[in-house]
Amino acid sequence: MERLIIHVDISGCFEVSSGADTVRLLPFTGHCDGGVFRGDILPGGVDTQRSRSGQGGLSARYMLEGEDYTGQPCRIFIENEAPIGAPFTRPRVITDSKALGWLNTSRLAGRLLDENGSLTIEIGLAEDITGGKL
Repeated sequence: MERLIIHVDISGCFEVSSGADTVRLLPFTGHCDGGVFRGDILPGGVDTQRSRSGQGGLSARYMLEGEDYTGQPCRIFIENEAPIGAPFTRPRVITDSKALGWLNTSRLAGRLLDENGSLTIEIGLAEDITGGKL
């Protein structure tokens, strides 16, 4: 199964609340060491979490730079969205890699994993990540 395995390091939190609405910006860095791509998250990655009365969603946007599995340099832009607390995310990907071009058009899913306090995001084909549950 071809997947992106992205290790995230959250570097802060900025929050504003009106009482009913809360917005958090979580800037982050990190790297990807999955079998199809190796590289780093470029500066500017941020997860935006919005909630109103306990309901809300997250939207992370970031770009990776590195090499695809053929050794070619490339970039990957990821926009990953989900309701807060959902078991899976719905990423959209844009890449200039010919070898990873399938990411541009495939139905993808993501899974957030908390491994000993470290956040990892696994992105791949929806049926592989969710077992057909999405």
